[in-house]
Amino acid sequence: MKIQCPKCEAKYRAQSTVDASIPLVVNCPKCRHRFTVTWDEEEKPPKKILIVDDAHFFRELILDLLAGREVELTTANCGEEAWTLLQSNTFDLLIADINLPDFSGLDLIKRVRGDRRCARLPILCISGVYRQDDDARQAFMAGANDFMTKSFHPEDLTERINKLLAK
Repeated sequence: MKIQCPKCEAKYRAQSTVDASIPLVVNCPKCRHRFTVTWDEEEKPPKKILIVDDAHFFRELILDLLAGREVELTTANCGEEAWTLLQSNTFDLLIADINLPDFSGLDLIKRVRGDRRCARLPILCISGVYRQDDDARQAFMAGANDFMTKSFHPEDLTERINKLLAK
């Protein structure tokens, strides 16, 4: 990120690893003037999405549907791998399958909601085996923000992702 002091007009670069939604308060190294910098839309880092599903095909399908968007995509094939990623990275959205091989997606959602570092993370829960409203009800009770089955229309998925990323 390029920064210019409004007082002495010194120019320098700052690392853009901070939260883009929070204005950055800067002390100019040259004149010590204190000022606030806000991010331009094009300078905001891409949104980060974690996709958790044990089905390689489904992970690839979502990657293909989101290709070309300004997002950074990470995948995990089980709940434990996803949990490890969530502990060491910051994400803007979690897309989680209910049926995972090690522990359920519902258990993953409960872990996320119980951890103060990622408790507010928007979660889209997806299920390939849909049992009436039971899966959706359980997903919402676990803390998911939205639920859909894997037999979705691509535009429905992208619409829900857009809605959750806007929060």
